[in-house]
Amino acid sequence: MDIQKTAREIGLFETAVNLSVVCGSNDVIQKVGASMPLPDENIVDIVSQIAEWLCSFEKKKYMFLMPEIAVIEAMAKITDTAEVIIVIPCDLEDEAKERLKNNLPRGIAVSILEEPFFPQSFYPGNGMIVVSGYSAGGRSMVLPDTYRMVEHYNGFLGKKVFIPYKELDNGARYDEWMEVNQQKLSMKWSGKS
Repeated sequence: MDIQKTAREIGLFETAVNLSVVCGSNDVIQKVGASMPLPDENIVDIVSQIAEWLCSFEKKKYMFLMPEIAVIEAMAKITDTAEVIIVIPCDLEDEAKERLKNNLPRGIAVSILEEPFFPQSFYPGNGMIVVSGYSAGGRSMVLPDTYRMVEHYNGFLGKKVFIPYKELDNGARYDEWMEVNQQKLSMKWSGKS
């Protein structure tokens, strides 16, 4: 099981929700825990809180740099007026693109945009970029595709928010994960008090 490939196709939050059911398994702890932080048991609640936080900005368009299916579904329960744009890497396999297109969340307008294109009518006043990863000792860690897209869409002058599926107190860095410069992000969601 290539967990990073799975996350790339369905998002870190959907992957985390699916993993939370089997996180007690030693096999999962060894295989998954070696390539990414294991999710908290309350990941479903975290997804709902993040969706509420994102919707509180009252933007018309939310551009996700990963296909965060779980978060988008939770947003659909809150609003039906927002539009979600999922940017997919230009090198994502055709089969994975097709699966994603066939499994888009319902109840909210969702479209797919292939990197490096920029969405039409997407301005700081009506849109925001959503970056997902995990937080390690205050650092924002993302997968390489997401890192590349953060750099590519860096010219957008509106809000760029970071939503970590897991917040670690230590500075753990997993293979292939990269740190995003905090100056490239406007805000970061934190579930910690």
